[in-house]
Amino acid sequence: MQNSHRQIAIIIVVIFTLLQLIVLLLFNYTPYPDSDGYIFLAEECIANHDWYPISTKLNDYPFLWNIGAINAIVISLKLFHSIIPLLVVYCIMKGLTAGLLYQVTLTIINKKIAFITLILYVIYPANYGEGTSTLSELPFMFFIMLGIYLSLVKNKSIAGGMMLAIANWFRPMGIVFLLALLLCLLFKWRKSIKLLIGYVGMIAIIGTTTMYRTGLFLYQAKTGWMALMDYSSNHSHESMMVRERADWNVCQKDSAWQSLFIDWVKDHPKEYIAQMPSKLVNTYVSDNVNMCTFIPDKQDTDYMYDKVSMGTLINSFPRLSAVQWLTILNLFVYFALLVTSVVSLFYFRRDTYLLPVNVIVLGTLLLLFVGHGETRFHILFMPFFMILSSMFIEKYIDYE
Repeated sequence: MQNSHRQIAIIIVVIFTLLQLIVLLLFNYTPYPDSDGYIFLAEECIANHDWYPISTKLNDYPFLWNIGAINAIVISLKLFHSIIPLLVVYCIMKGLTAGLLYQVTLTIINKKIAFITLILYVIYPANYGEGTSTLSELPFMFFIMLGIYLSLVKNKSIAGGMMLAIANWFRPMGIVFLLALLLCLLFKWRKSIKLLIGYVGMIAIIGTTTMYRTGLFLYQAKTGWMALMDYSSNHSHESMMVRERADWNVCQKDSAWQSLFIDWVKDHPKEYIAQMPSKLVNTYVSDNVNMCTFIPDKQDTDYMYDKVSMGTLINSFPRLSAVQWLTILNLFVYFALLVTSVVSLFYFRRDTYLLPVNVIVLGTLLLLFVGHGETRFHILFMPFFMILSSMFIEKYIDYE
C-alpha cells in the first residue's frame, strides 16, 4: 500500500511538472516589473563580462537586488542567449518542489496528510505559471524544500543547511526557515550544529567568492532597509539623498538606510507599531499575483496587476473576463486554505504542527517588524498553510 501511494504521488508530480511546461509554452514569458529588472541587470553583466553585482558599478547601484536570481539569468544568457532554458528549469523546479513537499510531509506527519497536501498543491490555481517569469520565489522555494528534505528526511543536515543558504542567495528570507528548522530540532544539538555549519559555510563560500570579485562580502540582497525607510516614512527626503550618493557603494547606502530607519523608529515608535496591522492585511489580503500569467495582452499592458487586483475585481463584478473569473476561483481556494489552516490549530500537536506553524509565525513576524506588506510575500508560506489545511481535511474526513 505504501508503494502504491508513492507511485501515485510520483505520477501526480510528473503530470504537475508537464502542466507547468505546457503553461510556459502556451502563455510565454510574463513581464513582471521585478522580472524585467532582473533581466536588465543580467544583460548589463553580460555586456560587462562580469557577474552580478558588477564590480565596477558598486557605486551606481542604489541597492543590491536578489543576487542568485539575477546570476541564474546570466548563466542562461551566457549559455543559450535566451531566458527560455532557465524558465524550463524553473518549471521543473516547481514540479520537484511538489514532490519534496510530499516527502517532507510524509516524514513529519503521515502518508494520508502528505497525499492531501500534494493534491492541494497541484490543484491550487496560483501554483501554475510561476515558471513563466524570472522572479525569485520559485527557485527560493525549491532550495528551501530541498534543504528541509535533506535535513529531516535524509538526515543530511550539513547539506540541508547549504541548500537553505543557496535559497537565501535567491531571496533573503532563508533565516526564517533556518530558525523554523532549529526550533524543530530543539535539543537535538548534533543536527542543529550541522545545520548551522552548512548554512554558515555556504554563506562564507558565496560571500568570499563575491568579495574576490568586488572587494565586498555580499551573500544576499540588500533591499530591506531601503524599502523600510521608503515605505515607513513615505519616501523621505533623506532616503532619496542616499540613493543619489555616487561616492557611496551599495553597502554604504544600505548602512545609511539602516541608520535612518532606526532613527525614524526611535522618533516614531507608535507610528511604527500602528503600521503593522496594515502590513498584515496587505500581506494576506489576496493571492492574485500569479494570475498575471494568463492575461492575454500582458506583453502590451503597462500595469498587469491592475487587471487582477481586488479593486478591479470588485468594480467589474460580475462582468469579468476569463482570467478574472480564474482569479476569483483562486481567491476562494486561497481563503479556504487560510481558514482551514487556522481551524486546524484546534487539533494542535507539537510534533506534527511545529514546522508549518514555525514557518508561518516567524515569517509573518519578520515581515511585520522589518518588512512591508505585499501580497507576493506570503507565497513562501503557502506550502505550509497547505500542510495545516490538510490536517483539517484529514480530521473532517475521519469525523465523517
